[in-house]
Amino acid sequence: EAFEDLEDVEALPDAHFGLLGSSGSPVQPQGCVDDLPEEVLWQVLCLVPAQDLYRNVSLACHRWKNIVHDPEFVPYKKKYYRYMMGEKDTVVEIGNTLRTSGISSQPEHSIRKLVVLLAKHQTRARVRPEEILIHVRKHRLFPQTEASIRLRFRDVEDCFNPGSEQGPNPFAAMAVILILSESVADVQALVSLLGGCMSEVAITEFLSHVAMLLFAMMKTNIQISNRLHYNIYYVLHLMENGPFSVQSSSTAFSVCFCRQPQMHLTHEEQQILSHNIQQDHVVKIVAFAGTGKTSTLLRFAEQRPDLSFLYVAFNKSMAKEAERRFPRNVLCKTVHSLAFNDIGKKYCARKKLTSNLNPFALSSVLPEGRGGLSKSKVIAMTLSTFMASKDESISLGHVPSYRMDKNGVRKLIDVNEKQLFASDAQRIWKNMKNLNVRGKEGYYMTHDGYLKLWQLQSPKPRLSDKYDVILIDEAQDCTPAVIDVLLSQHCGKILVGDPHQQIYTFRGAVNALNTVEHTHIYYLTQSFRFGAEIAYVGATILHVGKNVRKILVGESVQTAVGVSQGKTAILSRSNLTVFSEAASLTTANPSCRIHFVGLKGINLNKIMDIWRLKQLKTEKKTPEGQRNNGISDRMIRLFARKNDDPFSALKRYIKKTDDKELDAKVCIVEKYGCRIPELVKCLERCSVCDYRTADFILGTVHKAKGLEFDNVVITDDFIKDPASHPSLHTCREPFMSRIPPDEWNLLYVAVTRARTTLIITNSVRRILNLAGEHFLISKTPSMNAGPPVPCMVPSCPNCISPGSAFVIKKDQKNKSNMEKKQGGPLCEKCVWKCVGPIAFL
Repeated sequence: EAFEDLEDVEALPDAHFGLLGSSGSPVQPQGCVDDLPEEVLWQVLCLVPAQDLYRNVSLACHRWKNIVHDPEFVPYKKKYYRYMMGEKDTVVEIGNTLRTSGISSQPEHSIRKLVVLLAKHQTRARVRPEEILIHVRKHRLFPQTEASIRLRFRDVEDCFNPGSEQGPNPFAAMAVILILSESVADVQALVSLLGGCMSEVAITEFLSHVAMLLFAMMKTNIQISNRLHYNIYYVLHLMENGPFSVQSSSTAFSVCFCRQPQMHLTHEEQQILSHNIQQDHVVKIVAFAGTGKTSTLLRFAEQRPDLSFLYVAFNKSMAKEAERRFPRNVLCKTVHSLAFNDIGKKYCARKKLTSNLNPFALSSVLPEGRGGLSKSKVIAMTLSTFMASKDESISLGHVPSYRMDKNGVRKLIDVNEKQLFASDAQRIWKNMKNLNVRGKEGYYMTHDGYLKLWQLQSPKPRLSDKYDVILIDEAQDCTPAVIDVLLSQHCGKILVGDPHQQIYTFRGAVNALNTVEHTHIYYLTQSFRFGAEIAYVGATILHVGKNVRKILVGESVQTAVGVSQGKTAILSRSNLTVFSEAASLTTANPSCRIHFVGLKGINLNKIMDIWRLKQLKTEKKTPEGQRNNGISDRMIRLFARKNDDPFSALKRYIKKTDDKELDAKVCIVEKYGCRIPELVKCLERCSVCDYRTADFILGTVHKAKGLEFDNVVITDDFIKDPASHPSLHTCREPFMSRIPPDEWNLLYVAVTRARTTLIITNSVRRILNLAGEHFLISKTPSMNAGPPVPCMVPSCPNCISPGSAFVIKKDQKNKSNMEKKQGGPLCEKCVWKCVGPIAFL
């Protein structure tokens, strides 16, 4: 009986709520968007991201353009976007606002002035201050906020509800909460609370206002943490970009209200998938770590079954994985496999292929008086540079500017010597190409060599005869030779990559995303691999090291920078550190299981061969069999046979050829000495091939690129940090200028391998300090009277100020060596040193 009345309620017309016409079979929608009343159209366009308002909506028609440019239409969202893009008039306007309000003219009082300015925030929407305050009171940071406003802003009338003791001005309270927010979760909590009393547009407007002013303060060198702006930017990005639920069709993606299989796409992904690719299009997709680069290409191809695609992968494992995932209208290949089918198989059939340019082999084919390892290394570098380039012939420009002399000292190569090196390289390249010259290994063709021959074909390879679109993944690691072939094709091209994951410049790779001219460009900035905390570390590395404007964000999931549980990956800069970490783990627990990333891991066999070489006696009369002493590596065996002091000869070879990989293994042998046989045996016993059965996963970042792990520990052999300093601006420039971009990229790649937990080093912690992040949290002070509480800084004689609105404490975070970082309260003076004017609160 309780449900009888419900029978009189009219059911919804259909699963689409009647928006697509009458119930039954779908019909074409009636009318058009131009028939909407002005007020309704405003409300629809308010929800469009600012970038699209200017780039698309304002170009649709005069009516839409007039709405977009109306000063009353989402003014703060538009102004924030224009300021981020560096529009001159907006930059001047915001600069004047900071000066007239006293924010930039009195930096020490900037936070006080900022809160006073935001208390006067104007909103077009109708809001009730007392209702907003009711909702804001439920935020966890409101007790600190209210105490701070009553103690610090009592003389400012605008920071209180006019003529009332009900509480602070709601906009002032919201501003203080945003400034005190320790994470993205705090901002999301505020947005959730405000959803009960403010429209989404009104919330977005206030957040945009605060974010714009905070970003402007950072740009004017006011000492505040970059986390303040990052937290708000992150939440605004998720509010505007989704992901949103969509359903797939053969021709398009549309909003789905029915109970059919759905995919969740961000606004950025939807823009890419809606692109109508043409023959003359060169499309760039600049994507950050974990943003679904390959998945976006997969969906793009699935959406267009009538087109034929060629997916060009960076390496064979990527191509195999893509072949498993991509639809049938996509052929997945590496560029080397394409070149091998046309050129390389001829050299393979004649058994004239080698893996790399060996200085030993090259030295044997150099003219008399021009040989030696030092000079053959220069020839190898010259040939490698030429093969990576798009040039047709070897010239002086391919010869390096410096070389190591016979004593291992760096020496400038003059023009006359460069001409000799270029001439030698030209002769060797000519013999490498000749299929009939087979006797000497110095004339064997390399994989990059037949790729170069493929690029130099006239006419160039015609891939566009078979494919409508070429998809180029990891474009930041392509060489000019590869780009020259692919961009010469008469079909659509889509280049996808992350310029901040370019870590192979030593192989001749160039960032095609910067060098290639494009017809269209898109961005993927939202990662699906990790949440806010890990995203913040990655974004800050790019901000501090490379001054990146586009900001990396993550998902609305909880991730942490701290204690890890379960399987852990330990990522290092060098093989020496990988070995050291493995030795420490097996020493602590001889039964632990370790998986080394990469096909050969750290190559324990070669380490053992170098140790055996070091043990060889130096007497000349030792029989040759004993001098080999079980050494299996062919090159190391050469040193055992020909030298009186084999180990020293190997070290001299490394100096002359600058062989960093071999140098790392020699350093391992020298560091661990007589323990090497025992450690190698232990590591072989503990090593497992399947990472799923391992307790720990170890490897260098170069080998871990493209992979992801639940928990990641970063070792301390990356960028060497400056002394910790509270101010980014006093030490940033000298420090930054000494660090090559590749080193920042390596660190960025390392931290963005983590899915759930990231454990950072002191170096990474201090890089965060440079951006003003000191892991401080606010707590309400204890009401119990007691002795003064000392400051946690050991050298500080001060105590916590009595009567403070709240207490600032150092958060307890974990370092990569698992040592507990001691937390505790900070005195007012130390808080000012760390966070600058925010300490006013």
